[in-house]
Amino acid sequence: MPTFQNTREQTEQKVMVQLLSEIERNPSFTQRGLAGELGIALGLMNQYLKRCITKGWVRASQISPRRITYFLTPQGFSEKSLMVTDYLSRSMAFFRDARAQCEEIFEKCEKQRWKKIALVGAGDLSDIAQLVANSLAISVEITNAATDFENYDAIIITDVVNPQKTYDDIKERVEDSRLFSPVLLHISRARS
Repeated sequence: MPTFQNTREQTEQKVMVQLLSEIERNPSFTQRGLAGELGIALGLMNQYLKRCITKGWVRASQISPRRITYFLTPQGFSEKSLMVTDYLSRSMAFFRDARAQCEEIFEKCEKQRWKKIALVGAGDLSDIAQLVANSLAISVEITNAATDFENYDAIIITDVVNPQKTYDDIKERVEDSRLFSPVLLHISRARS
């Protein structure tokens, strides 16, 4: 389950990169404004800032009773660079793994002469599956678990948020031989 164990860590790392980038770009930001921009709670923004200050990545300077300016330290610049490198490396690894697994699934579909495929779940994985399908003579359509799958030759689960729930929601309505999921989703295919 490495893909999902790293999700929280990757999300935190992404927020930290955005935070450090914003401090570099605009040292006079407001915590409330940046929290809104990053889509996180104000209290969480405060925790991230405190963590950055404690680690020595950021220095704070009070310029008025209600105003603080933040500065990236040399260690902060270095850490941001490492985080960006790690984030890009993980993103490329995910892309390569997802592409290879989608290619494998589509090869199975081609052997069966299946041309119309439903991708259940929108997001990065469905985008990658569409890229792979575009290089083949296969038509894909992004759908959801409530779809009537009778008009599709095969169904591929591409929901990275709740893959097991999506599988469980549709497994009784689709023949097992026509239902696929990339290994990286770690779906348990046990039928109840």
